[in-house]
Amino acid sequence: MTTQDIDSLLKRIGCPRPPRPDAPALRRLYRAWRRQVPYENIDTQLGRPIILEAGDLIGKFGHRRRGGQCFEANAAFALLLRGIGYEATLVDGAADRETHGDGRWGGHNALLVRSQDETWLVDVGLADPFLEPLPLREGRYRLGEFEYALERLDEEVWRAHHHPAALLSSVDFRTAAREFSHFVARANSERGQLMVHLHKDGYKHALRARTVRRVTRAGATQTYTLTSVEEFARTLAEVFGVPLDDLGTSGLHALWAITGEQHTRWLSNRANAR
Repeated sequence: MTTQDIDSLLKRIGCPRPPRPDAPALRRLYRAWRRQVPYENIDTQLGRPIILEAGDLIGKFGHRRRGGQCFEANAAFALLLRGIGYEATLVDGAADRETHGDGRWGGHNALLVRSQDETWLVDVGLADPFLEPLPLREGRYRLGEFEYALERLDEEVWRAHHHPAALLSSVDFRTAAREFSHFVARANSERGQLMVHLHKDGYKHALRARTVRRVTRAGATQTYTLTSVEEFARTLAEVFGVPLDDLGTSGLHALWAITGEQHTRWLSNRANAR
């Protein structure tokens, strides 16, 4: 990676290059990323391949100013941290394995970052991320209005407990290092439903198919359905910061059609559940 590559990622998140790779700088970089880079699976919806190579990740997140799903986001953030001087290790993750079992392994990843004789759990690949990195030590951690906890399950597996109002209850992760290539197959294996999430201005913004949800820190929720492709495009660009020129007109309209099918299925499932 070049200095220009790292600078493109720093510019993307609006953060100056830190003078040294220490813990305060790690927190600043993490906060800037979670406020500027959306969690999104748009490329997966459109059938575009997810490529976990350094050049492609820097191009997507830095130069094209896109977001991505967990496998991409944590890999791209690892590149940024390594370029600044941190020791950043990509590891296996499992969201909500506590309730859904071992089949969750391989469906997520995370980072272990070494700084100032301390190892930190860093995860920018969650739709509902932790407020800050967590020190890799058992205990409870109060960050803002939320409390998190880290629990060591065995020699190689840890569990990070999210706060009660989060979208998931916990994330398990192993400590063994993984290469980016380890996650390529899984990153390209599931489409699911369109998801775009971003935390900014004190709000959690979420788009699922055609439903937008905005939650304040106090828990007040506003939900509405997008009814036109123009409103869809405006929401992607203005709320989530997705560059429409990167999708292209054909990609945008294809995504609108895909989300229409997803929204119809959701309405049908909700009606049948009553």
